[in-house]
Amino acid sequence: MKSQFGRLMGPVLVTLIALVALACASAADARAGTLHGSAAYRERIMLPPDAVFEAQLQDIARADAPATVLGRARLDPAGQPPFRFAIAYDEAAIRPGGRYTVRATVTHRGQLLFTTDRIRPVLDGSAEPVELLLVSARRGPSAASPADGLGPLPASFEGELPGAGNPVRWHVDLFPEGRFQLRTTHVGRPEPNRFDDIGRWSREADSGRIVLRGGREAPVFLLPVEGGAALRKLDLEGRPIESALPDRLQRQPGFTPIEPRLFLGGMFVYMADAANIVLCADGRSVPVAMEADYQALEAAYQKARSRPGERLLVSVEGLLALRPSMEQGQPPRTTLVVGRFVGIWPGQRCPAAAAHAGR
Repeated sequence: MKSQFGRLMGPVLVTLIALVALACASAADARAGTLHGSAAYRERIMLPPDAVFEAQLQDIARADAPATVLGRARLDPAGQPPFRFAIAYDEAAIRPGGRYTVRATVTHRGQLLFTTDRIRPVLDGSAEPVELLLVSARRGPSAASPADGLGPLPASFEGELPGAGNPVRWHVDLFPEGRFQLRTTHVGRPEPNRFDDIGRWSREADSGRIVLRGGREAPVFLLPVEGGAALRKLDLEGRPIESALPDRLQRQPGFTPIEPRLFLGGMFVYMADAANIVLCADGRSVPVAMEADYQALEAAYQKARSRPGERLLVSVEGLLALRPSMEQGQPPRTTLVVGRFVGIWPGQRCPAAAAHAGR
């Protein structure tokens, strides 16, 4: 009897297990979404065979905070345009009324070649595939002069603007070679309430807008006004904010650059008793101070390198501060002080989302 019962129950158990597995798979599929799209550029340029394309789905609901990456698609090698991609994401992370966009880049050996420079709203009810237009990243900023509406550089701009519940104090440093530094301080909030960023800025020839692209992912749009005496803060899509509340950052009497403290990635090298890093965010080559958590960084580098003088991608939490130059008679130099060593990745370059990387 038991043998007959077992023979009867065997197929039943197999069927039940299959049904449970199918139900679990269906539930998982219900939670997974896919965003399809394509990207291209207008220039008649053939990409190198080892170029890389990456598209990111980003949550940009908060204008006063970095964007959140919800999913990404990577083509390595990229091939030639149009680049067709599919970004998988968790539908549970999508909120009704949220703001989502897709940002895309094309890089070659860590160097940015093409990027999107507009916010492309997605997941807003439209079922159409996403179509992105990439622009050349080699369009440098316009030469700054008193006659172009921006005024002489370098310059610092400050202002207190409305935020989500609390005012936000903005400080922007613009450098003539196309770099920027940004600090936002959330007034009245408990610490940590200060966030720093660095990256590249460009000037749009048609609109005159200044576009800051750094670690915040979503670009920041500013419009020079009053002959460069102020910068008007625009919304996430680069349009004027229709409000009676303040929207200006005033040029400061003197150049008063901040010393950014933030997470940084870069191509690090130690050779001939000197340490140097090329920052992914803005392409700067800066010395690294042998203090704080530097020893942990050097120890990891010495263990991971395959040959002397090899640059390796590292990540640190650090401070970019002025330090006396090692060369006699030279002015102080911006130097990276490693507050905390995070990690090292041999064989990798700066992420595709970074504006520049080590050479």
